[in-house]
Amino acid sequence: MLFRAYGRLIMNEDFSPPDNQEHVLKGLRKLRYKKPEESLVDVRNSVRRWWWECLRLSKAYWLVCQTTQGHNIATQDEKLRRVYRRFGDVYKTNFDEWWVERGYRIFSEEEKFPKVKEVPRRPSDRERQLPAEDKIWVEIPLKLSTRTIQKNIGKLLKEYESIRLNRRIELTTAEFKIQPVQFGTPILQKVHEVYALHRELIEKPKWLKQNKPEALRETSKADLYRIGKLLKVSPKNESMSGSPDEVRARHNRMRVAVSRNIQKAGLLTANAERGIFPSYEEVALNGQRFTQRQLDQHKELESSWWNLNLISELSVNKLAGVKGIYYDEPERTRQNNLIIQPRERIVIIRDA
Repeated sequence: MLFRAYGRLIMNEDFSPPDNQEHVLKGLRKLRYKKPEESLVDVRNSVRRWWWECLRLSKAYWLVCQTTQGHNIATQDEKLRRVYRRFGDVYKTNFDEWWVERGYRIFSEEEKFPKVKEVPRRPSDRERQLPAEDKIWVEIPLKLSTRTIQKNIGKLLKEYESIRLNRRIELTTAEFKIQPVQFGTPILQKVHEVYALHRELIEKPKWLKQNKPEALRETSKADLYRIGKLLKVSPKNESMSGSPDEVRARHNRMRVAVSRNIQKAGLLTANAERGIFPSYEEVALNGQRFTQRQLDQHKELESSWWNLNLISELSVNKLAGVKGIYYDEPERTRQNNLIIQPRERIVIIRDA
């Protein structure tokens, strides 16, 4: 008896014909789904969801969505153009509606998965006379016990460990592939929350102060340490006990941890723009992404960008109270770089 072990995908028909909503998704609770409403339950808090969320953090992508008319996609960046063709305007709807309309198609498998099957004994009946480079043919004496056969096959497969896939997700043939990384949805959500809250409490007020001071809250104040504390980024560095130097050192470590999360969010967003997720890889932008006419349009849209609330629906309950918390305390300067004691800090809770 001959036994064939597959190491690659067999090119075959698509899983999801245009008139059928059945689709296959890798790395979830089940493999095959009959309709997008069914898979929505499993993807609502998944890496695919956070891809969508991080793409919404992209100002460049938002500008493309705002300035594109019909089939004339308003960017010269081909990778950004490709993402827009498939993801569409992610700001016009929520994730659930987007997934049912088009999201499931983007992430569904395009080819059938390989299977282990018996090789025909007659050479004339075989597809090939020899196995392909990424396959092996194994001869199995049927008189051996099942345990012995399994043991021998296991030893044989170890010899090919370097060319075999380590994780099932690496077998995907979806148009947009989830990267086989070692961090999951809790980390992605934390990074997203830090970035979104930093944008809301620090970047947005900074822009308003320079461009629309009349719209700025009078005593609104926040910094990286407070964001880190509110989101439990580094609980061991929250304490106010100890000497001023010890407290200052802990606060600085908290700020560093928050800064790293903000940087990671920026990298996730930049990679999502080019159709790769999740990835912290540095992205080098080659060439001009927009024409001068498009850049002029973007200036007119700046105010609308800052009016957006990019906090995820998955985090809105968690962050609802956070947005209303500000601190009223003396302004820090180089001459007044002292640790503010807890009794000197007044916490003001306003409606978010």
